Amino acid sequence: MRTLLLASLLLINVNYAMADQCDIEFDGSLQLENRVLTIHTTDDNEVIIQENNQLYVNNKLIVLSTEQQRLVSAYYAGIYAAAPQAARIASDAIALANLTINEVFTELLGGDSDALNDLTLKLDELSEHIHTNFYAQNGEVRLYSSNFDNGNFLDNEWETEFEQVIEEVVSNSIGRIMLSIGSQLLFGGGDMDAFEAKMESFGKDIEQRVEYQTSGIEARANALCLGLVQVDAIESQLQNSVAELSDLDILQVKAHYDAM
Repeated sequence: MRTLLLASLLLINVNYAMADQCDIEFDGSLQLENRVLTIHTTDDNEVIIQENNQLYVNNKLIVLSTEQQRLVSAYYAGIYAAAPQAARIASDAIALANLTINEVFTELLGGDSDALNDLTLKLDELSEHIHTNFYAQNGEVRLYSSNFDNGNFLDNEWETEFEQVIEEVVSNSIGRIMLSIGSQLLFGGGDMDAFEAKMESFGKDIEQRVEYQTSGIEARANALCLGLVQVDAIESQLQNSVAELSDLDILQVKAHYDAM
């Protein structure tokens, strides 16, 4: 049981790590849909940036200098890139959870288990939920700042659902797990020390592999945060460079990890 809970906690920590290392706040609203970035500022101005980097403020096309055009392009590209990055990070964490906990249940219950099938189904549904948060039905990237009002760009909703899935599967399987452990002890001659050593070795192996893979996911989460810090800086440059964007202060990002 310790092994199962350890695997679960290591994976949940990926998103908590992102939340601790990267504070993200949105003032106003931001929407990316059909390759069009639409922003509503706190002063009720509407800013639209199209895929060709044309800029409209309150339906008026703004003529930009070469440098201003570069800033608008970098701003749009940074936001457009962030959505699929966040989707992949969350999806990879779910996939790792699925693989790891399946290994744990297989070790405890054997490969033919209703709990395994239930877990796989629920995690697949959760992965699909994450995908639809960042992609439209036609495959286009999309993003709504209203989904991240809690300041967590990876959306802590999936954290809660993930924890609920694990708790439900463990609760429903606890009886079978205990019977399996009893059977292994019985057919192993009742040698508790040998059984504990076996599970301890298995647990350490799982822990090492999960920590290695989650470190890679966390590194990508750090990179995502750095990218958003840069977008925030570009936003400030646009405020100072384009008079019509003086109130463009949608994104505030603070990074807290050593890489900064």
